[in-house]
Amino acid sequence: MDFKKLFRKDEKAVSPVIGVILMVAITVILAAAIGSSVFSKGTAESAPQANLNIKAAGINTTTGDIKFEHLGGSDVNFDKNITKVMATVGSNNNSETIDASSLGIFGVGDVKKIPIGGTHTITTGQTVNIKVIDIQTNQMICDKNVRF
Repeated sequence: MDFKKLFRKDEKAVSPVIGVILMVAITVILAAAIGSSVFSKGTAESAPQANLNIKAAGINTTTGDIKFEHLGGSDVNFDKNITKVMATVGSNNNSETIDASSLGIFGVGDVKKIPIGGTHTITTGQTVNIKVIDIQTNQMICDKNVRF
């Protein structure tokens, strides 16, 4: 065994270690840059934050009227392409979409009535669940149970 060949002075062990560290650093920086560009979609839109009071306003033969009152928060646009109002009568899971476009842009202090129960008969003592949903963000604005 030739010890002179094993321990030569012209070989340096530091160079491969620094090379590996630089390769790992470059990989981490590239992963961070690609990850930040992929996962940065910006801020998510939120539904209007409004405090709505929904009450029963009477029964006409088989339909009922509900009264919407805006108590505070953002204006709600009840255009049928922007906001959806769903009604579930009783304990069944059959919900119907209510045309609430007559409410228009509903601001603080506004009070208006709309009819419900087009496909369902509403009777005294019956509970109707009303959900107001923002279509663009698919978020709930209001969820109330109304008893007639």
